[in-house]
Amino acid sequence: MTATETTSRWADFTVWLREELAPRTGRSAAVARIAVNCTITVVVAMVFEIPLPAYMAYIVLLLVSREYIGTLITAVAGAIAATVAVVLSLLFFMVDASEPALRIPLMAVSTFVGMFLVRTSVLGPIAFLAGFVLVLSQTLIDGIPSTEVLTRLVLWLWVVVMFPATLTALVDLAFGRSPGRLALQTGLRLLDSVTATLLGRLSVDTGDRQAEALELLELQQHAQMTDRRLRAVAEIDRRLIETLVELLTMLRALPNDTPREVREWLAEASGECRLALASNDAPLPTPRALPTSLLNGLNGETVSVVTAIADALDRLGVDIARRRTGADAPAASAKRTLLAADAWSNPEHARFALKTTIAVMASYFIYTMLDWPSTRTAVTTCFFVALGSLGESMHKLTLRLGGALIGGAAAILSIVYVLPQMTDIGQLALLIAAMSAVSGWVATSSERLSYLGMQMGFAFFLGVLHDYGPTMELTTARDRIVGILLGNVLMTIVFSAMWPVSALDRARQVLAQALGALGELVRNATPPLVDIRLKAVQKVAEARRLVSIAVFETHLLQRARQRETFEESAVRTLDRLAAAAFVVAAQPRSDAGEAARVQDERAAAWFSDAARRFAAGEPPAAPVHESEVADARPGRVDAASSLVRPALAARASLHWEMQYAASVPV
Repeated sequence: MTATETTSRWADFTVWLREELAPRTGRSAAVARIAVNCTITVVVAMVFEIPLPAYMAYIVLLLVSREYIGTLITAVAGAIAATVAVVLSLLFFMVDASEPALRIPLMAVSTFVGMFLVRTSVLGPIAFLAGFVLVLSQTLIDGIPSTEVLTRLVLWLWVVVMFPATLTALVDLAFGRSPGRLALQTGLRLLDSVTATLLGRLSVDTGDRQAEALELLELQQHAQMTDRRLRAVAEIDRRLIETLVELLTMLRALPNDTPREVREWLAEASGECRLALASNDAPLPTPRALPTSLLNGLNGETVSVVTAIADALDRLGVDIARRRTGADAPAASAKRTLLAADAWSNPEHARFALKTTIAVMASYFIYTMLDWPSTRTAVTTCFFVALGSLGESMHKLTLRLGGALIGGAAAILSIVYVLPQMTDIGQLALLIAAMSAVSGWVATSSERLSYLGMQMGFAFFLGVLHDYGPTMELTTARDRIVGILLGNVLMTIVFSAMWPVSALDRARQVLAQALGALGELVRNATPPLVDIRLKAVQKVAEARRLVSIAVFETHLLQRARQRETFEESAVRTLDRLAAAAFVVAAQPRSDAGEAARVQDERAAAWFSDAARRFAAGEPPAAPVHESEVADARPGRVDAASSLVRPALAARASLHWEMQYAASVPV
């Protein structure tokens, strides 16, 4: 790597870090709640001498959510998991407290079952937490010879989880953000970005905004739990989210030379939708057609994109009006099965659970044989960083180690310079509040960085709070970091040596699914197409995320670095294909005639074949029948032109994007 490339990467990293840590609406309030909850939890633990105060404070960070329903769901799941784990632990102690030959297999089985259900069951989070607490309680037997003391400690574990979970849930319910209000604010902000992009004030790189729009689906579900009225308009809200995603996608296809007056007309329509959505007192958007005077002189490609965007804005306005009057009946809730459809047929689920089990048990054996129980964090590391691909696991390992180093360093400095000067619990509370605020600020970043903040706080709490008074002990922070390093090494070895799964390979599979969805969209280019559009964009967003973290597995898997460039190009290419396909789907097929129908069938067949090839690691084939669309791109259109030529121009643009996709080298 040249010096120029290194400098460029550091510059990109600095820009990314600045964006992640930048202030935004609601962040300061969330950090304040985290600091208050951590401080109250630590003070209560110190006053009543509750065991494991560091873990109690860490649970507050684990419960971080953007809105109070998310926090409440996580808290309830944690409470259920803790209860199940404590009950099972007491039952296991009756059998294996004095029998290591039984305890070790039970630990392995608990780990395997918990991690298997993480991948295959809707109860995955509860199974994961229950399995983790169960295994952790089993490891305590080695250091506590008395079963009576052990039983009391395990019962205290329930309090260790329940108190911070209850406190955090109550504080968030009282002072947290409403999911409905947050969803509305997010939707308005995205509509503002649509307007700004139409006016040329923002870049058309809409990847992050697409992901933000997709997050509205979860916020919508949470909002319905708090407001029954929202359940009656659930289907309308879903269509609104889909239309917003569609607009953000099609903006990529809007030609740069689109006349200013056309852009202003579209921006005005977007602004009307924004005002009507923001307030029930605002006038509703009035359906209106694009003036013929604006279409005169435009080429067919521009007309097809402009009419598609105008159609989406019109549908957005209609659904806003329906939402205000509650015109739609509530949508039937989808039935969810307990296990995934491929739970027993897909070997990847069992392999993932087995790899995690091997790493966890290896960690336990190593620190037990070395008689170094304070490095028990190796087991915790294996649990919390186990993810579907090597790149995802290495990404979380990096954040965990970085957070441990930063938090451990802060703990050591506090032990040496700050704690000796403290005389009462109020001063300790100020120190906890300050570090909780710093950790909470990082923890409220996106998923690409948030885990770093959680680990910063956890490492600091472990170093400072392992006793009920001022401490001068430095070995705890050291041993924690050693345990994390051990867990990192073991996870890297196991996940790279046994059935390695590359994030890039998973990205290919996801991209293939997106291509299949686009083929279905083109084949059935008649509304309603809500789920098809959402599925395509969701898969593209997931592939973009996988590609972004694939750098963490470079040099651990063969050819990972050489294939990275292709995967990144494939995501960008699929963005363009999605924009072109969405424009085609917005054109009225009945006006386009038989030629358009034939082209749609052939384009759909190409997408299906490309999906199959992509999943197999092969490049897509070039589309055929090029001569039939060679003349489809019109020059200028006038007022007398029908919708046939713009519709054919949209399909010609899609054909050219298909050609470009086939030309990307693998």
